[in-house]
Amino acid sequence: MTEIETTVLIVGGGPIGLLGAQLLGQRKIRTLLVEKHLSRLEAPKAHALNPRSLEIAAAAGLPMDAIHAVATPAHEGRYVRMIQRLDKPEIGSLVYERQDDEVRDLTPWPLINIEQPKFEEIVEAAALTQPTVDLRRGLEWQGCLQLGDSVVSTLLDRASGEQIKVKSRYLIAADGAGSPVRDAVGIAMDGPERLAANMMIHFEADLRAHVGDQAAILYFLFGPDAGGVLIAYDVGKTWVLMHPCGMDDPPEAFDEAQCRAAIRIAVGHEPADLKVKGVRAWNMSAQVARRYRDGNVFLVGDAGHRFPPTGGLGLNTGVGDIDNLAWKIAAIEAGWASPDLLESYNAERRKIAETNMGQSLGNAMRMITLFGALGYGPDQTVDAETFAARLSEPEARAAVDAAIAFQKDHFDSLRLQLGFAYGDALRADDLLPISEFTPKAVVGARLPHLALSDGRSTLDLVSHNGFTLIAGPEADPTGLEATGLTVPLKVLIEGRDFGATKGWASHMGLSPSGALLVRPDGHILSVLPSDAETAGALAAMEAYLGQSLRAHAPVA
Repeated sequence: MTEIETTVLIVGGGPIGLLGAQLLGQRKIRTLLVEKHLSRLEAPKAHALNPRSLEIAAAAGLPMDAIHAVATPAHEGRYVRMIQRLDKPEIGSLVYERQDDEVRDLTPWPLINIEQPKFEEIVEAAALTQPTVDLRRGLEWQGCLQLGDSVVSTLLDRASGEQIKVKSRYLIAADGAGSPVRDAVGIAMDGPERLAANMMIHFEADLRAHVGDQAAILYFLFGPDAGGVLIAYDVGKTWVLMHPCGMDDPPEAFDEAQCRAAIRIAVGHEPADLKVKGVRAWNMSAQVARRYRDGNVFLVGDAGHRFPPTGGLGLNTGVGDIDNLAWKIAAIEAGWASPDLLESYNAERRKIAETNMGQSLGNAMRMITLFGALGYGPDQTVDAETFAARLSEPEARAAVDAAIAFQKDHFDSLRLQLGFAYGDALRADDLLPISEFTPKAVVGARLPHLALSDGRSTLDLVSHNGFTLIAGPEADPTGLEATGLTVPLKVLIEGRDFGATKGWASHMGLSPSGALLVRPDGHILSVLPSDAETAGALAAMEAYLGQSLRAHAPVA
């Protein structure tokens, strides 16, 4: 039996596992990533990367130009349309999230649409340049034992049949919604497992002529014959039809002919260049793992939460998971944090997942109002005469338009994407519409973006290998700078180390001598209103990291 030792074992080579390898490799942590499949799956899967995920990608050192080069053009992914068929006039439409230049006052990276495999390819290429990262395909995780502060996993080489033993300090389960790792360590999922069933039909066709000037990222299908959602990753080539089906319908029931028939109804006729690439059964769930940690085993991404796709929050929540976990593991391995810091991972990320799951489920329920306005009965069907009347009679049509407008929060959740916080500092904002976002410099929140005079963002000031003290122009943190610390601390003063297009301290709601202490993941650990409170930065770090940081070591 081959035996391997590593610091971190990541199980699952999807986007979250690959990003984890990049984040850990960036911090020089020995990481082995194993994936049971020999090659990347072709199905395009998730499509939205929201602003916070893109901010994390940029901080992780990913090539942002390459990511945007393969994304869906903004003008083709800017809308959501409600239609009967692709070749008929739309019933109504909504703007899809904030992709305009105006949102750049809040983030340097507006939301984009990108096929998941294309994103994975870019992340994998970056991770493989990290000297401490080893990626191996064709290895299937089979089980583990936790022995003291180590996890011993057994893997199967699917090509040779050989068993491999991996000893790691940490095991990260990034192995998807059906996570074998989660099941093996006995972590239950809370919430309904099967709310609806769909067949995900992946097909290729050039439908530009059908789309015309009504390009969109999502087309919701309504009417007596149609149903489901068309996802246009690339209107000239790559599409998915999420086709509703029975809870127990097996994928084999959807053969080539059945898939073509469903596509024909959605499009209006069968495209001449149609190629059915694959079909997969998919159940809509609304679940969060009861806990995100078992000893030194951690759940990230879909292993820890299964959301309805309404809102595009699943992949993006996973990005936040691994970003939160990676720096904490690195801090412990570097010696400037207690192992107890890892308890905060469950507390911080599980609460975010519960919030996002609730929003995703609420989005799905909002659609019920539109079905009702269009005349659907309890069996979720509508006859042709009733459907036509709801679209033609003025009073009924007004109800349909109102039901479409009611979906706004489904497709504009900027506060959920950028305005979440670890802790209770922003709880009052929960009463506001999910589309309303005002950045706030409070404990637990993400550092607000502000354009710097050199073209960068305040987010670019944050060190990923330690804490960052960002101070106003009249701050005097010399006492803190002179203190020997065992934690890396970068001190930046406005006017000395950076300049902002607007006054930074005043924009953050601070006095000219105030400061913010920022964690490696860009979230605020402490707000220091003036020089008098600067010493509180050390106390805040010690309390959060769980150990004394007083020593006589140079400040990073």
